[in-house]
Amino acid sequence: MALDPSALVKTFLATGSLPLSRSISQVQTMLSKADYDAADLAEHLRVDPTLAARVMSVANSAFFSRTPCGSIDDAVNRLGTVQLSRIFAQVLANATMVNPLKGYGMQADAVWRRSIVAAVGAELAAKRKGGDRSAAYMVGLLHLVGMFVINNFWSIQPGAREKINFVDFETEWVADERKLCRFDHASVGAELMKQLSFPDTVANAIGLQYRPPCESLSSALYMGRYVRSLMCDKITITPSIEVLKEFDLVADSDMAEFIEEVKQASLAMMQAA
Repeated sequence: MALDPSALVKTFLATGSLPLSRSISQVQTMLSKADYDAADLAEHLRVDPTLAARVMSVANSAFFSRTPCGSIDDAVNRLGTVQLSRIFAQVLANATMVNPLKGYGMQADAVWRRSIVAAVGAELAAKRKGGDRSAAYMVGLLHLVGMFVINNFWSIQPGAREKINFVDFETEWVADERKLCRFDHASVGAELMKQLSFPDTVANAIGLQYRPPCESLSSALYMGRYVRSLMCDKITITPSIEVLKEFDLVADSDMAEFIEEVKQASLAMMQAA
């Protein structure tokens, strides 16, 4: 079998490491259609207790609910496409980030914290410019998901295996990942998103995260990665001035306020999880 991102992802999914993958792919395919049928989606969710429970929980939360949703049909109609996509991304992240990344020497909760911080950072950056907050959150939340695919490949290699090491903000684990399997977690993560029928914009932003940002979603992810590096990896870098200008974060006071907002929102999300 030729080694490429598609093959790596298929091998990972075949292990059963992501039991919700087929269901999430089906609902994402439904949501990707401009004229998707809410009744069909609700019917699918009725036979998937994990997704249905999460949808009902969000629909009946204080943010969305003035009156309780009595059925999955009501919940689907109340939440809409954008919020449902966000919920399914959260369910995917929860299902994926349950095992340690031994190849990276990283515990599952460490990956989860990094993902939450990046998601909140990307979302709040998008908010500053009136961008797509939901897509930014989704990209930040799932930007490291390819690491689980590469870790699976690492785990099945014979003999002694070298750890996958972090280098710096610009490349992170890329060098050792490519040495191991010719590809990095960004390109593999993008392929996983495509195979699970997530929007191309999300897959592309994840796949290009180590290139200079060239559109708003990539710039939002850059800011998510930046605050993640500060808060989780304790790395201080000089961020791209072009990206800072894009989000009006050139002034030190604006940046300090932004970082504090991300910190507080991330803590609240992690405590609620």
